[in-house]
Amino acid sequence: MGLIRIKVIRMRSILLSIIVLISILSFLSFLLANYFHSRAVSVIAGMQNESRQSFIHKIDSDIFKGMLTLSLPALEAPDQEYIFIDFRNLMGSLSKTLTNVDVLNPETYFFIHLPLISMIGTEAAMTPGFELPQGPQIYEDEHLPSENLPPPEIKEAEETEIEKLVNISEGPLVLIYHTHTTEGYMPSEKFNYKPDSTYHTRDLNFSVAKVGELMTEELNRLNVPTIQDKTFHDIPTYMTSYANSLKTVEQILKQHPSIKIVIDLHRDAPVPDLQKSREITTVKIDDSTYSRFLLVVGTDRTFPHPNWKENYRFATLLHDRLEQLYPGISRGIDLRSERFNQHLSNKAILVEIGSHGNTMEESLASAKIFAQVLAEIVKELSITE
Repeated sequence: MGLIRIKVIRMRSILLSIIVLISILSFLSFLLANYFHSRAVSVIAGMQNESRQSFIHKIDSDIFKGMLTLSLPALEAPDQEYIFIDFRNLMGSLSKTLTNVDVLNPETYFFIHLPLISMIGTEAAMTPGFELPQGPQIYEDEHLPSENLPPPEIKEAEETEIEKLVNISEGPLVLIYHTHTTEGYMPSEKFNYKPDSTYHTRDLNFSVAKVGELMTEELNRLNVPTIQDKTFHDIPTYMTSYANSLKTVEQILKQHPSIKIVIDLHRDAPVPDLQKSREITTVKIDDSTYSRFLLVVGTDRTFPHPNWKENYRFATLLHDRLEQLYPGISRGIDLRSERFNQHLSNKAILVEIGSHGNTMEESLASAKIFAQVLAEIVKELSITE
């Protein structure tokens, strides 16, 4: 009996030692994790936007998978595939449900532990029905420096004629939505709010959605049936904004097949400096100050986009008319490799109105001008057969 009691005491001591050791190791791991977390945040915060983007893209995804499986061994998916059960996808779904981190998508680990990365101005171009080209993952970001792509070569005269709006029905003709719904403007006395460091806000009364609201009202007043969607597409992360807005627009077009003109309304940020951005995106006309427009048109260089030249013609018509009536109010057409969901319509365009250096009042004034010009163009293009 004495020998048994001694063995029990020894076993308890061993178990207690193991528990203490595990606790110490867990505490040390916690301290190290917090230390490296703070160091990583400070390093990334000091990077320029393009440097942060390059940093993320260059890191091998296997590193992140290794980090996750070390912390959560149960998430490690076996390489062997079993009949009827896909353990790899099963573990990926389980990890996403339990931890909000998808072990098969390492970027989600950074979004949780390094929130600063989610503010990088890139949007994943994840389009259902298409496979991503081989190589580095492609992102769509209208805020990246312009590529200065040459305009399309349209040799035949009939190709330069823009497609008419035939037999407009009683339903809505124009859709205005916002891929980056939280984009806000410089606070003013009338529109005074507290933006974040990148001039974004979830308050729709101070974001680009307010500008879209007035534009919608003006178009309807000018007898152009228009609807607006204010869904947040850039929350909780900027990275999937275009994938989110794609689903929204597809659903709306299915509900309203009468829509022919699709406008993704944004607020620009051509450079980080507030004053320099203001100089780029502001114009004074007849003693009034307005936010300038930039018309962004996607092409087929990244994804299939057979309608992009028609979108380009439509943007050219808008630009020319804006400049004719209000010289200097348009910054031109920015032709890009990305698609920006513009494959959904033959008259789809991304419109940047002002920047974070402009006030809401200046952008609202420009919204009225844009509605007026668009209404004139709609009237000219409308025919009845």
